[in-house]
Parts: sequence; structure tokens; C-alpha cells
Amino acid sequence: MLVNIIYGIIVLIATTIGSIAGIGGGVIIKPAFDTLGIHNPTTISFYSSIAVFTMALISILKLLKTGVVLKKEIILPISFGSIIGGILGERLFNYILKNLKNINDIKVIQSSLLLFSLFLILFYTLNKHKIKTFNLKNKFWIFFIGMCLGCISIFLGIGGGPLNIALMTIFFSYEAKEAAVYSIATIFFSQCSKLIDISLKGNFLEFDLLPLPFICIFAIIGGFIGTNLNRKFDSKKIEKIYIITIFCLSSLCVVNILS
Repeated sequence: MLVNIIYGIIVLIATTIGSIAGIGGGVIIKPAFDTLGIHNPTTISFYSSIAVFTMALISILKLLKTGVVLKKEIILPISFGSIIGGILGERLFNYILKNLKNINDIKVIQSSLLLFSLFLILFYTLNKHKIKTFNLKNKFWIFFIGMCLGCISIFLGIGGGPLNIALMTIFFSYEAKEAAVYSIATIFFSQCSKLIDISLKGNFLEFDLLPLPFICIFAIIGGFIGTNLNRKFDSKKIEKIYIITIFCLSSLCVVNILS
């Protein structure tokens, strides 16, 4: 029970901060669970996927209520690409896991790649006014970007919020809010493909399912709290929270690499 409560509190904090800063909760949940080291990397990745999927589902339902119109020429190929990418990411994760002598080495690989991604995201954030953007319309490249984002999202177990938004801003010249909408779609479909894959293989029973109600409930609560706070804070406060969060996550990654 204590473990379930601890996981619930982490998910609550992660989803609240993630919603305020606009980076989602998965990128915080995964390294935080890794640092605790209560479960193995496969189980942690599963829990993170459940939390991220829950947040994405709630966000999509909210968007549908507000009547947001998505561009079919973008949403269809990028969503299909994220499904394929999600399957590839899960296959890659399992392949590397099977070929490692020490199961905890996957945590080092994931943390190292996440740390590198965080540095790129921070660099982009601080220099975005200098970076050239594009307006991709070719369906193959839109599909390819969705596939890459889906693969990274599932392999690292992070959802991919900040990375998705950064790349969509660069390749589609979107503003942050518009990029966030398409980011949620890629997150939803990539996580959905992973969970369906696990279901079809009958692997759900391999995991301890007791923490799931705590993870799902606190993910929803944190998302609502964070969204409300996001509306109250001005842009400068949100940017400070965003940068501080990136630095804290980078520190967690270093701890996970060295531990």
C-alpha cells in the first residue's frame, strides 16, 4: 500500500508540474520511478505508459468538447506514424532488454538518451528565435516524424511532450498551443499501440496491477490542477517552472546513470 501511495504522489506532482509547464507528466514520472528503483525497468515503463495514456485520453476528451478542429492532412499521417513508431519502440525496448546481461543497464541507456534529449530541448527553448522553422506538407515526412516521435516516446517511456512540441514547432511552424494539440495525438496513439500490444500478448498479468488505480486517479487530478494553475500563471512564471523542471530532470537522469 505504501508503494502505491508513493507512486500516486509522484504521479500527482509530475502531472501537475507537467501540465503547468506544458511538458506532460511522463517525462517526469519515468526518471522519478527509476530513481526510486522499486520495480524493474519493464514495469516502470508500463506504469509510465498508463499514466501518460490516461493524461492524453483526458486531454483529447477536453479538446473534443472545446470543438478544436484538426487538419486531416496532418493528424492522419502523424497519428498513423505514431502507432507504427509505438510498436517499433516497444520492440526495440524488448530486444535491447533481452540482449543485456544486467537488466538495470536499460535504465542507464534510457536515462542517457533522455538526458541528451533534455539538453537539446533546453537549447531549443533558449534559442528558438534563432532556429529556422519549416512548413512540411509531404505526407510521407509527416508520417515519418510521427513514427520517430512514437518510437522515442515508447522506448524512453516518457510520453514525449516537450520533444514533440519542439519538433512540431520546427517542422510545422506551429505556435506552442497548436503544437501541443498534435503532440497529444501522437502521445495517445503511440501509448495506445503499446498497451494493445501488451494486451494481445497477454502480458498484463506479469505486472503488479495494484498501483494502477492510484496512478490513473492521481494523473487525472494532477492534470486538472496543473491546467488550472497554468491559466492563472503568466508566461514568465511558466517559463521559469519549465526551465527549472528541465534542470531537475537532467539531475535525476545523472543520478540514474551513475547509480
